[in-house]
Amino acid sequence: MVQLPSNKLLTLDQDLQMQQLWRGRALRELVMESVLLSGSARKSVQTLKLFDNDFRKTSQRLATGLKVNGASDDPTAFFTASSLNNRAGDLNRALDKVSTQLGAVRAAEVGVRAIKQLVQLAQAVVSSAASLPAPNPTATGNLNVSAEADVTDLAGVSDGDQFSVQVGSATAVTITVNSGDTPDALLAELNAIDNVEATFTSSGELQISATNGEELNLTEVTSTPLSGLGITAGTFDQSTGTSPERAAKAAEFDALLTQIDQLAGDASFLGVNLLSGDSPVLSFNANGSSSLTLSGANSSSSGLGINRAANGFQTDADISAASADLKGAVGSLRSFSSQLSTDLFVANTRSDFAKKLSNVLTTGAANLTLADPNEEGANLLALQTRTSLASASFSLTQRAESSILRLFA
Repeated sequence: MVQLPSNKLLTLDQDLQMQQLWRGRALRELVMESVLLSGSARKSVQTLKLFDNDFRKTSQRLATGLKVNGASDDPTAFFTASSLNNRAGDLNRALDKVSTQLGAVRAAEVGVRAIKQLVQLAQAVVSSAASLPAPNPTATGNLNVSAEADVTDLAGVSDGDQFSVQVGSATAVTITVNSGDTPDALLAELNAIDNVEATFTSSGELQISATNGEELNLTEVTSTPLSGLGITAGTFDQSTGTSPERAAKAAEFDALLTQIDQLAGDASFLGVNLLSGDSPVLSFNANGSSSLTLSGANSSSSGLGINRAANGFQTDADISAASADLKGAVGSLRSFSSQLSTDLFVANTRSDFAKKLSNVLTTGAANLTLADPNEEGANLLALQTRTSLASASFSLTQRAESSILRLFA
């Protein structure tokens, strides 16, 4: 600052010159103050800058909810949290894939229940067929015998030829063909045997049946009269007879097996069908080191060991075989259903574990990076107060310097 001269003996011209000098120097100092701040003003400005920087940080934390928004905030916390979040993300993606793949298990469960119902219906059909009368063992010829006046006129049949008829364990009865025997006489002689019924078909072929369902044995005794009558000698069981009712039940049975095959083929989910034997792998982590292989099984009728109706269910043995097949199929379905339940339980348990582990990882990352809104709100309020005080201090400093300049006005 310019010191006023104390010499009161100066002339008027000298006084005016000195005043001009003071004003010039004051103006120069004023110009310098617009570029260079005083120490107190500079300190106030620096304080305001620090408060402004802290204010921006606090505002960002409140806006994002994170106290660590980048590596510059806290490198250790930032990269540790990133690692935890990355692993949690990998687990969540693996869980999404597992959740999708489990749809194949649920589809298989629905399919198994439906197949069980069809198998039970097939058992009812077999039981119904078993309650129907079995066809009688029957030997049917291939020649029109009824058109002949004398059976010995047939080629291969001569007077005195003999053949035997036996039903089950009963004593065999010998039939002798004599010259002059008419077809009706032959029928009468055959029908006289216990548990034997002889008829002519609509085409005139000779037909001999055992009416009690036991095996029918026809044997050539002398020469080959049976062959001449168009019948092949041998043993005839129920399969040689025909029961239209049982044949109808056999057709129902085969239709149900077709439905089982179609249902097993339809139980797919996104191209995976456990009922066709597919065995997908469920991965519970990113690299697949923790996994579960689902056990598929062929659940078609052939896969379950169910054969088509043999001989049209004409024999009790055929029906018993079908019943045994169905019983085995029920056991297979129960075993497969149990395996599916086990796989589903394991998969759900592993999924729950992975979800909880993902939450632990996310929580760990949050503990490193999340901001406390209460703390940050208090910091913001404190910064606003301090900024107001610093601004007031800076204003007072500027006002003091301005008051000094008024001395030179």
